[in-house]
Amino acid sequence: MRSENIKYILSILLIFAVTVARAQRDTTLTQEVEVVKAYNPTISDANKINDMPKIEEEEHQKPTFNYSIFSQPIYNAFSVNELKAATVSMPPEENTGFGLVRAGLGNYNKPYGEVFFNSQNTKNTIFGLHGKHLSSHGKLKLEGGDKVKAPFSENEAEMFIKHLFRSSILSVNLDFTHNGFNYYGYPVDSIPAVLKEEDQQINYLGQRQTFSKGGININLQSENNNRKDFTFDFNFLYDYFGTKTDQREHFGEFSADINKPLNTGSAILNAGITFVKADNVFNRHLDTMATSQQMWFTVKPAYYLGGDMANIRIGFNSWIVQDNNADLVAKIAPNVRLNFAPVKEIINIFAGVDGNYVNNHYSKIAYENPFVDPEHDVVNSFEKLHFYGGFDGKFATKTNFKLSVDYSMINEQPLYYLFEYVYPTTGPLPSPSVVDNDFDILYDDLDLLKFNAEIFHTASEKLDLLLTGNYYVYKMNEQEEAWNLPDWDAKLSLGYKISDQLSVSSDIYAIGSRTALIAESTGFDPRPAPFIELTESPTVTLKSYNLNTVIDMNFNASYKITQNFSLFGQLNNFGFQKYERWFGYPVQSFNFLAGLSYAF
Repeated sequence: MRSENIKYILSILLIFAVTVARAQRDTTLTQEVEVVKAYNPTISDANKINDMPKIEEEEHQKPTFNYSIFSQPIYNAFSVNELKAATVSMPPEENTGFGLVRAGLGNYNKPYGEVFFNSQNTKNTIFGLHGKHLSSHGKLKLEGGDKVKAPFSENEAEMFIKHLFRSSILSVNLDFTHNGFNYYGYPVDSIPAVLKEEDQQINYLGQRQTFSKGGININLQSENNNRKDFTFDFNFLYDYFGTKTDQREHFGEFSADINKPLNTGSAILNAGITFVKADNVFNRHLDTMATSQQMWFTVKPAYYLGGDMANIRIGFNSWIVQDNNADLVAKIAPNVRLNFAPVKEIINIFAGVDGNYVNNHYSKIAYENPFVDPEHDVVNSFEKLHFYGGFDGKFATKTNFKLSVDYSMINEQPLYYLFEYVYPTTGPLPSPSVVDNDFDILYDDLDLLKFNAEIFHTASEKLDLLLTGNYYVYKMNEQEEAWNLPDWDAKLSLGYKISDQLSVSSDIYAIGSRTALIAESTGFDPRPAPFIELTESPTVTLKSYNLNTVIDMNFNASYKITQNFSLFGQLNNFGFQKYERWFGYPVQSFNFLAGLSYAF
């Protein structure tokens, strides 16, 4: 009897030991995915080449969805989260050659050229170059009937080196961009005669602006994502940004990610320091033209526990910000996430709460809305609480989905508006008014509820489809509307390889209606008073305008003539919709680009 009890106890201990060993064998939540080709529905502030350019005869260029001044849809500040799509086995490695040259022309007097060069694959090092030019010299018709010059130019030069060590990858990127455009817009009415005078100094109408940005990025990334192993990753970034209106920004950032396995779970630490300095801006603390300078210290510790079926991360995010012209600021927010996969690789349920302190530095705002007042100095935003939850998984082997809900509580959210000055006069003639065509900024606290749905489907190597949609509910503290932010947005991307020679793709963007704001002042200009003080003046009137729903349709095709030569064509906004990216700034209507590619 005693021997049977001993056997029983030993069996229980053996089962327990095996269970613990399996739980500690891999504490990382892994998901096998199937990808036909990489796809990223969003864009970062600065586009860097993160891998060797792969030269494919399918010359597929999806329009970028951002606040660009070019002929592309409007960027939504609350962007969708990228859906992790399924992966299939990679095709056999092929010799892609040394590079690719593309050249083309389009309407609106649009020349285009782009070149990629990469070293042949070596055992440990990859080297590449990239250069691009795209410009347009056409005119656009404003809402008030005026035809104005709306040229733009986009120039890029990039170099990257990647070296593969035994268990990590070291990347070095050098890049330079030079983008130019005009302040061509004017809202609602025809342009007043006084603004058509040569060298007028009332606002920026017709003036040229350029954004030049150069930088270096050094990154060390571990190849092994298993939390069972100790890892140390770091990222260093320095950017210099300058404008034609004489603003200059220095932005430097160093951050490190550390993962330390423990007996149970893992300790995680993300920490960094950021330095940002902008010259010749209207300092919001001093109310005068001056320099704005900040030092950020970020610490984000967390503890990770669990395995493939269930895991949890518990931690917090903290920031200390030292501004040369203000008191020290300290912020803290939770950082908790729970994952549960009841059916492995089929469905994953997730929920969490975190927060973020957003550095609204000069170049970030300039790229977000290029038509903003070039002397801006914007307050940082604090997402003090962000609750989220949902589930993702697979409908079938090659169909992935995601459904989620987010709720954010945000302080000091920047919103854009235009200022109108009415000159006082006497007599029977109406008082003349002039609207500034560069945007001022107001702030408000808001609660944001977002519903998100995404579906990705791929069929063999010929077809892929991505459908995303978001619905937003804004609750403002002071403002009547979330100015310039849409109620919803959606995107449909479809790519199809008809034959070995011919490939086509299409992208359709839809953006819900938005509401724009003009603050009209009579008799005197109360600025640079804050917006709250401005609206308390009896001479200020707020006027809102509805911007129509946007449907932007785009089509791309590539035809392979020989092994080296291909023809490509792009039809943008072929729905002929005349919509405004920003209030008073319409985009190009139907436009095309066609040309020739040569792979060498």
